[in-house]
Amino acid sequence: MKIETKQKKALVLILGILLALGLAAGLYFGVRAIVNGTKEPSGTQPVNTMPAPETTAGSPVPETTGSVPQTEPEMEETPEMAAAKTKQVYTDDSITIEDPRLDQGVIRCGDYTLSNRDAQIFYVMQYFGFMNEYGMFASMMGLDSSLPFSAQQSVSGDLTWEQYFLMASVEDFRHLAAVATKAASEGYTLPQADKDQMEQALSNMQEGVSLYGFDSIDAFIQANFGSCVRYEDYVRYLELYFYAMSYENGKYEGIEVTEQERSDYYDAHPEDFTGISKDHANVNVRHILIALNTDANASEEAVAQAKEAAKTKAEELLAAFEANPSEEAFAELAKENSEDPGSVENGGLYEGVYPGQMVQPFNDWCFDASRKPGDTGIVETSYGYHVMYFSASTQDYYWKTVADQMIRKTQMTELVAAIMQEYPVTPDYENIVLCPLPQPQTN
Repeated sequence: MKIETKQKKALVLILGILLALGLAAGLYFGVRAIVNGTKEPSGTQPVNTMPAPETTAGSPVPETTGSVPQTEPEMEETPEMAAAKTKQVYTDDSITIEDPRLDQGVIRCGDYTLSNRDAQIFYVMQYFGFMNEYGMFASMMGLDSSLPFSAQQSVSGDLTWEQYFLMASVEDFRHLAAVATKAASEGYTLPQADKDQMEQALSNMQEGVSLYGFDSIDAFIQANFGSCVRYEDYVRYLELYFYAMSYENGKYEGIEVTEQERSDYYDAHPEDFTGISKDHANVNVRHILIALNTDANASEEAVAQAKEAAKTKAEELLAAFEANPSEEAFAELAKENSEDPGSVENGGLYEGVYPGQMVQPFNDWCFDASRKPGDTGIVETSYGYHVMYFSASTQDYYWKTVADQMIRKTQMTELVAAIMQEYPVTPDYENIVLCPLPQPQTN
């Protein structure tokens, strides 16, 4: 099945905006993952519930291979799961945008009430998030997007996928609404920077309307969220999202962690620091990548020739540098010759590199015990040959960053859990109605 170009581009724009929102709103501590019962981020990675941008082919980061995500085990039914099964089918294929049921309030929490239009957005966002996390593995977990979700059993107990996403939507709304209600009770106002970020996201969306051939902003929204949703409904969702996440971000940033607390956490939670040592400070390093420039079907002879050519060029560049040895000169050589798009404009510079961040040969050169500023060398990795320049050791340690994140995440989890306890959610499952998800079009 091939998605029709206009719809595919629109979905890409929506997902791009969602990624920007997640990063801008400061989802550092994985609270939403905890609320929805999904796996928390590893302690060895930045604690962020949104996916990191994909790395470029030339960037000297670790190469990873895909793995099949583990499906959730059968679980004992909770009251929330039982409530979600109030109805077997929530989607009404015949619903129209003028249907009065769409404006009926069906989910309440704190100062906020969701109409069925609003609930549709949360529902589709859960689907988007699931697909963004699992991608091609979703089908291996039993989800077929071409069939009604109400006719498919999910990985969670005996819920259908429709019930599963709806239950997750209710919890997601509860999280945002409870936090927003608490923020309002404290007189919190959205900072101008966050207002500007939200306006920019909406502006980008508006630009996408004509760019991708939609007749109106409502048509754009409906192509992604379903025929019962309007632009004004999506704006309302963003306002709640930004307000709650901005408040949480402020609380997160306001948590102070002492040196002793970091050290104690490191010693008490070794599972969060696999491969992360207290002994190595982060480093700043420059490199010039000479890529192999061979395709996957290249013969052994062609690969060998490409390696030899890349090595020769790396040696020539190192010799040119040694004739004028300064960091500024190296930066200029990198700008002129490096094939790493992630650092070429910055003179080949990577700052704050921590142990284990880069592929092994690159990492080993950077963290050699004898390494000192001004050292140079040539390193071979799967990407090609790197002409290396060691700029400096820093005063920062990655283990401290991880400890800070985990301590703050723990405190934020407790804070948000307490807020959600203070403001329970009341879903009226009997009156919830959803409109069909937009289906991919074929050429």
